[in-house]
Amino acid sequence: MRPLAFWRDANSHFFHHWGSYVTLVFLTNLVVSYIAVPTFTWLTAALMRWQHVPYVSYTNIGALLIHHPLAILGLIVILLAITTLIYWQFAYLLLGITNIRHGRPQTMLAVLGDTIRSIAGASPSTFLFFIGYFIVIMPFGSELFTTPLLNKAKIPAFIISYLMANNAFAILLGIFYVGAAYLGIRLIAVLPLMMIDHYHSRDAIRLSWQRTRGHFWNYFLKIIVTLVIVSIVVAAIYMTIYVGQVLFDKTGIALVTATINLFLMEVITEFIVCYATVIFMMVILSSHDAHQPAPSTLFSFREPAKTRLRTRLLIITGLAAISAALVGFNLIYLNGLTMSRPLTIAHRGVDNGNGVQNTIPAMVKTSQERPDYVEMDIRMTKDHQFVVMHDANLKNLANLKRKVSSMTLKQLANVTVTENGYQAKIPSFNDYLNTAIKHHQKLLIEIKTGGADTKDLPERFYRQFGARILANHEQVHTLSYTIMNRLKMEHPDLFVSYIMPYNLTFPHTRANAYTMEATTLNDAFIEQANREHKKVYAWDIDDITSMDQMMFIGANGVITNNLHLIQQEIKDNTDHPSYANLLLTFMNDLTLETQTQ
Repeated sequence: MRPLAFWRDANSHFFHHWGSYVTLVFLTNLVVSYIAVPTFTWLTAALMRWQHVPYVSYTNIGALLIHHPLAILGLIVILLAITTLIYWQFAYLLLGITNIRHGRPQTMLAVLGDTIRSIAGASPSTFLFFIGYFIVIMPFGSELFTTPLLNKAKIPAFIISYLMANNAFAILLGIFYVGAAYLGIRLIAVLPLMMIDHYHSRDAIRLSWQRTRGHFWNYFLKIIVTLVIVSIVVAAIYMTIYVGQVLFDKTGIALVTATINLFLMEVITEFIVCYATVIFMMVILSSHDAHQPAPSTLFSFREPAKTRLRTRLLIITGLAAISAALVGFNLIYLNGLTMSRPLTIAHRGVDNGNGVQNTIPAMVKTSQERPDYVEMDIRMTKDHQFVVMHDANLKNLANLKRKVSSMTLKQLANVTVTENGYQAKIPSFNDYLNTAIKHHQKLLIEIKTGGADTKDLPERFYRQFGARILANHEQVHTLSYTIMNRLKMEHPDLFVSYIMPYNLTFPHTRANAYTMEATTLNDAFIEQANREHKKVYAWDIDDITSMDQMMFIGANGVITNNLHLIQQEIKDNTDHPSYANLLLTFMNDLTLETQTQ
């Protein structure tokens, strides 16, 4: 069936039986979001407390393997349980949608039983394939189907940015995406064959490869057509609501209409999540239907009127109850009480390329824009002094094949670095700190590690700069747990944040704050940090959409390369914003968070 014809039939069928489909997807998402995710979060935190593990990151995997093997074993068990639940969710939706398409001959309990039997009969290779398949299709399928359990399976944005900045890596990344799209389509029939027809994964792969031969573009365009139409519809609905609220803001019923509009946005978004999930599943099932005896009957059954009415009443009642509970939140949000006003932190001391990163002229220029902090980086030199430099070598900024750790401070101070059309000398941290104090600019100092580091690095750092840092309320952050822990143990008055590139589980450390890469940062992490009286700084926040999300989830600070833009967005969102602008902010958050529902 051609893509547009398929979409018309699938769309007609969905809306003819929308009550059954929305009930299936919505209730499944409720179970996963409000039972499964909190349970796994609690189990992971309990495991970490039991094994006295303060944090989990790629930086301490080796130490965990040696000193906490039970923690690693427990994490593996939890990972297997999560994988099983993801498999269950996908199988339950697939079998449930198939059941509805065939006229609901089975009850949902019977479908649940089939799903459990499918899991019980699945071989280890089936689960391995399932994990691999989702890794392959994630860049594409996640636009239409995902689960909160997969939400953390993301590549952090800073890694993507790094890869895209390198031509060779960018080409390899492009090849990966093309290959992922091709494999995902050629193996699209595998999951229905395994979950519906109970094929072994090996046989399912072989059959799917045969069935999709010559049909790649047909299936690919079905997904693209659905994605484009959903995106256009969502944009049109949101734009209509926004423009309508702009007009109502000039009337005396602005708050009432804003509350109604926010309510509508929440309901519509949930409905669209269900719709996109069902259509995505129908695309997958279309590869299975084509080889059934009478696939044309799948879209033509007559659902009993009582059944249809019952399911629609159920879902309408459920959505109304949940949405009514959100009315209080709506009023709080529209009065601006849930929007944080985060600190602004200029990344590497620059704003939109107004100088060379981590140099004194750039910092002085940026300080005139009054950021709350200037973030900058320091490294230890060969002679055990501290220099202001982000990279471990001088290739990018000075075109020199020399490592910072192999040079003395005097040698480095004579090096000219170039960036954004500007030139400057590499500064010592002592000069940089004194200049910042002179200009009344507070610093967020990142301590980098490298080949020249001494065991007493934290002590050397504090001995040289501690008094000035405390007197001028500077802050410190670092990716090194050892440096953070030693600074806090020996100098508890020092404000130290621990940098985390990934949110796997909430850490329990002596740190005053956590500097978190924004890709996996969420409101649950920030709420836990608030309970423990710790701050959360998000990096890098360079556009207004990301800024709106960070304000919405309550980040205490944002590290940005576009200081002026971010300062203006904070001002617009907090200094008596219109209800229309508040709705626009909420739309941005819904757009980013829809896939976590």
